[in-house]
Amino acid sequence: MKIAIDKQRVRSRFSRAAMSYHSTAVIQGQIAEKMITLLQGFIPMRPDRVLEIGCGTGLFSSLLLQHFLPKHIIFNDISPEMITRVTDMVKSQHPSSQYCFICDDAESCPLPEQLDVIASCSTIQWFERRGSFFARCHSALLENGILAFSTFGEENMREMSATTQVGLSYGSKSELVAELVALGYEILLAEEELLRLYLESPLQVLNHLKQTGVTGITSHGWTKGKLQAYCNAYTARYTVGREVTLTYHPIYIIAKKRKDR
Repeated sequence: MKIAIDKQRVRSRFSRAAMSYHSTAVIQGQIAEKMITLLQGFIPMRPDRVLEIGCGTGLFSSLLLQHFLPKHIIFNDISPEMITRVTDMVKSQHPSSQYCFICDDAESCPLPEQLDVIASCSTIQWFERRGSFFARCHSALLENGILAFSTFGEENMREMSATTQVGLSYGSKSELVAELVALGYEILLAEEELLRLYLESPLQVLNHLKQTGVTGITSHGWTKGKLQAYCNAYTARYTVGREVTLTYHPIYIIAKKRKDR
């Protein structure tokens, strides 16, 4: 069952996960590192104005500052607690950086203008009006500005969708590319991959999701019977050796704003 996203619940769950996210989000950390590697072929050092959407606890933020040394960076996140973690990171690791914050829902809040780069890791899957967001990014970017993001595809957390019948509605790589091209972007890179996380049990999968804030899509009523049925189904279908799997399906896209039509 694909459901509508409750943004208040998303904010609440990520805020609660602010202290545990950084150490638990292993796959998101790998995705951030790969995104930085991919970006190095398309973004020059010292871009003037960079906006990061969904900065979280700063997994990607720290790498952006370290590898590109932007002259000014604007961090955005829906969670005040996440913003606090990034503030602490910047002050301790990059004290000379010029930065500011927008604590709001990037899908609906005004975006800064005259941007050289808009970057985002593992965030856009939470947006309900993705095309509208891409259009606003197009308006906010300078000519030849870069929109670079990772999001997740249709195979993401397929184990959870199959055993709980609840999941986000993910777009495919081809759908994302088509939306961007229609809005006036040139696609510089579009890649996808499947990554597997191995955990001790279906209960540890639930704890992992809680610690990374990903339980914000719905209020799932876990009765004792439902929890046992979930554990049985997950174990039967997704056991490898003595562990169970959780699949991530990251999609990486780097696009350039073409001259306004």
